Amino acid sequence: MEGLNYFNVLPEECVSAILSLTSPLDACRSSLVFSTFLSAMESDIVWDRFLPSDYSDMVTRSLTPLNFSSKKQLFQCLCNPLLIDGGKLSFNLEKSSGKKSYLLSTRALSITWSNDPIYWCWVPMTESRFSEVAVLITTHWLEIEGKIRTGMLSSNTNYGAYLVIKIRNNAYGLDSEKAELSVQVGDGQAWTGSAYLFGDNPDRKNAEHLRSSSRLIEVDDDEEQILREREDGWMEIELGEFFNGDDDQEVKMSFKEVKSYLLKGGLIVEGIEVRPKH
Repeated sequence: MEGLNYFNVLPEECVSAILSLTSPLDACRSSLVFSTFLSAMESDIVWDRFLPSDYSDMVTRSLTPLNFSSKKQLFQCLCNPLLIDGGKLSFNLEKSSGKKSYLLSTRALSITWSNDPIYWCWVPMTESRFSEVAVLITTHWLEIEGKIRTGMLSSNTNYGAYLVIKIRNNAYGLDSEKAELSVQVGDGQAWTGSAYLFGDNPDRKNAEHLRSSSRLIEVDDDEEQILREREDGWMEIELGEFFNGDDDQEVKMSFKEVKSYLLKGGLIVEGIEVRPKH
């Protein structure tokens, strides 16, 4: 009890300084325990520390104006997906840690023959946060690549890269050959793996079952990964992971199936997400 009383009589500026050295999650938890912490948690001193150093740049690059009257409100705004750079990127902060995440739209990716209407089409989807997504009509050469600079991300953080997709009910050829997965930072050694994209399968009666079932992805090191359904209703495949230090390098992320030469179609691509991995 003496410890509790001690914290409650600390000056609010001192409490704010203490909270700024924790994390957003810890600060919110502490405010539930100590009455002094509750008022101190509203301080700009606290939330300025939780915001990334380039937060003002994100506000400027936002496609829509942000309304906020405090650093805490700004943090809360940035925890929701924010379209930046003309709508080609989606940015948000992780609520618990304040670390950065990005979703690169298909327009920010390099997709072989994506501008040829014979192979791909671009359509709006209400389920997507972007104005349009890429839909594979047919191709024998499926290659998707994304790039991002580590300087855009939170330092000293382990990140995962994920291809965000949907699969149409009439998809075909996506399980004809393993796709190759790769993530490479700078000139370093690449993380590589492989996975099947399951398409039109007689054992899967309809698209709803296809979305809800847990499907195993075969990888080169014999570990099993799961093609997961996301909270936003899309699905994702992990392309790989990397640790982001303090330097600024280019990260290359790729998904390709170019060996079978069999036609495939019915894949819907929203983008590649790069987010903290715990």
